[in-house]
Amino acid sequence: MIALQHRSTIGSLVVLVALVASACSQGAASASPNASAVASATGTAAATATSAPTASPTRTPTPTSKPTAKPTPSPKPTPCPVKATSGKIPSDRLVDVKTATGADADTLTFVFGNMSVPGPGGPPTGELDAAKPPFTYGPSGLPIVMVGEHVVQVVFRGMSIVADTGDPVYTGPAEVSPGYPALKHAVEFDESEGQVGWYVGYDGPGCVTSATTGNDITLTFPH
Repeated sequence: MIALQHRSTIGSLVVLVALVASACSQGAASASPNASAVASATGTAAATATSAPTASPTRTPTPTSKPTAKPTPSPKPTPCPVKATSGKIPSDRLVDVKTATGADADTLTFVFGNMSVPGPGGPPTGELDAAKPPFTYGPSGLPIVMVGEHVVQVVFRGMSIVADTGDPVYTGPAEVSPGYPALKHAVEFDESEGQVGWYVGYDGPGCVTSATTGNDITLTFPH
């Protein structure tokens, strides 16, 4: 009786061991797919991370600034040479000086009064010519500062400086500064011994011309 119970117990133990072994095998089999999935996912992520190229930062090219071209200055036109001219003038009495400006030129006009009795020197004459520094007052030699790139001089000879009454014939301005585009300055530098002289300063290359109209002599300065 006792022997039978011992065998029964041994058999139960064998069955129990078999069941435990079976359960462990199934547990290991169930865990294997999960481990494979984890390994597969890890490998895929690693491959993805390895295969993805690293984006390099994009550099925007710096624009090269071009130097600003400097305009070429236009050469200054060559001044027209002043032609020395001389001849008779309307009268021996200069009474006024007038200036004017227009669209193309400026003018300086010497206005003459009625002719007095001609003196022993004959009829009065006038001269126009280019003037060069130093510019001075005739009687005193004091310097004159002229305004303008160029200067011409006008000299009238055989003039009546003083009227019969003892008053000066010319009572106009001894200096004018109109500041026109071409005509800049005019100064009476001499009024003595029958001679009247003027310096006239002007800008530009225009040719200076003179014309007589009635009792007026007009100098024209183009601009």
